[in-house]
Amino acid sequence: MSKIAIALAHGHATKWLQVVIHSLKAMKNDVQADIFVAHTWPGHPSIKAITETELGEGVTVIDCQKRMTSHATALDEILEYIEDKDYDYMFATETDCRACQNGWLDWYYNYMAKDEKIGMAGFFWREVDSRGVPHHYNINPSATLYRKDMLLQYHKECRENNSGTFWHPLADRDEKDGKEPPMDVNIKEVAGVFSETRGIKDPSPRQREEILSGVPYAAWFEPGAWLYYRALDDWKHLRMPVDHVYIYFKGYRTPEATYYGGRAGVKFIHYWGGTRAWDHLKHPVGDYFVKSCSPMWLDREHMIWEQTVPEKFRKIVPEIYKEMGLEGMGYDES
Repeated sequence: MSKIAIALAHGHATKWLQVVIHSLKAMKNDVQADIFVAHTWPGHPSIKAITETELGEGVTVIDCQKRMTSHATALDEILEYIEDKDYDYMFATETDCRACQNGWLDWYYNYMAKDEKIGMAGFFWREVDSRGVPHHYNINPSATLYRKDMLLQYHKECRENNSGTFWHPLADRDEKDGKEPPMDVNIKEVAGVFSETRGIKDPSPRQREEILSGVPYAAWFEPGAWLYYRALDDWKHLRMPVDHVYIYFKGYRTPEATYYGGRAGVKFIHYWGGTRAWDHLKHPVGDYFVKSCSPMWLDREHMIWEQTVPEKFRKIVPEIYKEMGLEGMGYDES
């Protein structure tokens, strides 16, 4: 049977890290898998939540080098780490996620194993903003299984691309373009298969159609979105059955969670907003959506952590929070 590398990007959400790692270890699968955590904030004390408890046993922690506090480049670095290792697939996920039942990874694998041309299997995210402008139209990497050979095929292409042009079907732009939104002038040095934002030069009709369905302008790509569009003509994309649930909070319509397999028989959950609640540790937060929702997101994180993680692992967190300069559940700095 094939072997899978579970790739997890972690920055600073201490409790979520314990939630996801404990769930990955507690839920059993037939397919063989190993856990890799890319630490996007090397030296940050939150990593001690696993490295100084039994949760860290058998988990490979990789300190990121190319770009700090980036989910996308963290996945790129795990891919490079496992490039010459015996893995056929890579499961990309985040800290604000949780495996919910035995066989959850077998469920993904059994879907993909039916056809060797299926390159990815995950949640197809289609969304428009309040003005009706499309902002998402792709399979995102929050809980997605990828073929490793497909990833390496396009990762090599990204690494070898030295262009400063950001391609888009409506208008290409140069890295030195001063217009809004700003270009990422460092992209040539860091871009990989998950972090690429430069678009596709001369897209095929299908690529053009789907890019225009979800990318409003050059250089706007969510992690993994470029990969989705780039692979359209060469690989099959499998849209896994999910319930993607929205809630209204303080006037905002926000994703609550994506329930992989559906809410009734959920196999894996991505809780949206979990890591964004901690944005204030990285930079001042001016986004009123994030500021308004963060207390609710922090409450949820604490509740799920208390309900799912054994106390023998949880007891280290107050000391970690002291080292981070936080009290209670983290509201003091939010």
